[in-house]
Amino acid sequence: MTRVIAIVVCLAAVSAGCGTKNAGRDAQGELYKPNELGKFVEETTPVESERDYVIGVGDHLDVVFFVHKELTTLNLLVRSDDRITLPYVGDVIAAGVTPMQLDSNLTDRFSEVLRDPNLSVIVRQPAQKLVYVLGQVKAPGGFPYENSVSLLHALALAKGLDRGAKTTHVLVIRRKGPEKIVGIEVNVKAITTGSNVQNDIWLRNYDIVYVPQTRIQSLAEFVTIMNEIIYPPFDIVFRGWQIQVLQQQLEILRLTE
Repeated sequence: MTRVIAIVVCLAAVSAGCGTKNAGRDAQGELYKPNELGKFVEETTPVESERDYVIGVGDHLDVVFFVHKELTTLNLLVRSDDRITLPYVGDVIAAGVTPMQLDSNLTDRFSEVLRDPNLSVIVRQPAQKLVYVLGQVKAPGGFPYENSVSLLHALALAKGLDRGAKTTHVLVIRRKGPEKIVGIEVNVKAITTGSNVQNDIWLRNYDIVYVPQTRIQSLAEFVTIMNEIIYPPFDIVFRGWQIQVLQQQLEILRLTE
């Protein structure tokens, strides 16, 4: 029987120290609704639609105002701190949200200073798509892709699993907006043997595949892994995570058979 356990915790509390009491929460976590896991898988299609595109570091954006045309700003670079800078409102987080979400956020911000903040966010030039494969693989690193890449494909790009890899408890780590990080534990061995091929999920831009030596037994271990990736940042993409991490939430979706 398959069950999913979710653990949600504010990292600000964890940063003060992950003791045994906190670390044991995942063993007593609440049952997570299976349809929520389904949403995680279904939201990622082989080819992302424009509606579902998630803005990332290195993207170039146009913010077009239809009434206050003098405020239109073109070719804005999403910086390594996740932000863009606009007149009147200053720095705004852009990475980790869709253009539609950023449009809504900017409309709210500009409504404080403008009577009719009618605007639109356009991705002028997306940055190169990358997925990261870390841990017990033969060639860890970031790997570019064009249209789509699955979990197994990403592992193949990293030259396959290294000796000692815990194939039954591989983590896919995804940033879901500016304030949330989700890790899903996947049994890769079950995929390769054919008993659970549907869990060869499609990855999103900037997803991290982490192959551990041993199963992640506690929330404290997961926080340690995230800190190893973020401090120092593995790549420019994650520098914004370093700034935001103490305000973010971690959520672990764990499949056990």
